[in-house]
Amino acid sequence: MNKMLAIAGAIAALTAATSAQAQSADAGAGAKIVAPLEISNVTDLYFGTIAPSTTVADKVVVGSDGSRKCGPALTCLTADHTAAAFAVTGEAGAFYTISLPKEIKIVNENGNAMLVSDFSGSKDKGQLLKGEDSFTVGGTLDVGVRQEAGKYTGSFTVAVEYQ
Repeated sequence: MNKMLAIAGAIAALTAATSAQAQSADAGAGAKIVAPLEISNVTDLYFGTIAPSTTVADKVVVGSDGSRKCGPALTCLTADHTAAAFAVTGEAGAFYTISLPKEIKIVNENGNAMLVSDFSGSKDKGQLLKGEDSFTVGGTLDVGVRQEAGKYTGSFTVAVEYQ
């Protein structure tokens, strides 16, 4: 009987040892890569040709819709003003946000500057229907008293980011 008990104990010990063995399972891995979000400038922000006042500083505003409002102390001479236009491409159906600068300076060939501020976009976010979208940006130009004549240029950065 002791032998039978010993054999039964050995069998139980073997069974317990087998059930305590490690178990494993496999899992998959993957990723989805979306089309890169890209932005390109189509048209520059341009305030047109402006005659400054000899006594008062004033502002010219080009709206994101391309409209222009010339302050009463200034004379806007041409109608060739434009809002900046941008094209965005990326993953079809994806949403994105737009970041505009706070202010920049534009400078003439002699180093004289004017401030461009209050940038406004036709929207602050968009959706890439069919992988494409566009928007426009306007701003406000501060023209000083007797602002020096010349062609003033500068640049600004507009950023887009997937949501």
